[in-house]
Amino acid sequence: MFALASCGGGAEKAKLTEKGELLTSIKWKLDPNATLKGTTDAIKDTSGITADIELKGDIGKIADFLSETLSFYPDEKNPPKLAYQKKYGEGLLSTSTVGWWEFNADETAVIMKAWDSTAGKEKAPVTYTIKELTKDKLVLLEEGSSSPNIYFPKK
Repeated sequence: MFALASCGGGAEKAKLTEKGELLTSIKWKLDPNATLKGTTDAIKDTSGITADIELKGDIGKIADFLSETLSFYPDEKNPPKLAYQKKYGEGLLSTSTVGWWEFNADETAVIMKAWDSTAGKEKAPVTYTIKELTKDKLVLLEEGSSSPNIYFPKK
């Protein structure tokens, strides 16, 4: 969760907890192979079917190039809000989604609200349970899904 603190004569600025500081201090890159393994492990746990899939060679390079980079940060244009960006791909071939985020009450989940620029409003919020958050790894599980998204700091 975040608290509001007054800053000078401007708008109130979002104040982050230690967990929020950790989340916003790193640009997170989705690891396609770790995410695939997390998905196949979830399938094994529920069905007993074992799958050992790994993206290698050119396919692995393409998957890594297209995989998502996730950034959380205080919104400079709207200081009381916390913003995020999901960027897919690199350079000129990239596309991104932006929006706002907040923790749930006990900081075990991140609630993201993407901005729909066509409609000019926020989309319905999506909740991601934080399965792991360290300086070396972020694991998010989208509500209703059994497949985790596994991120590492972007190099």
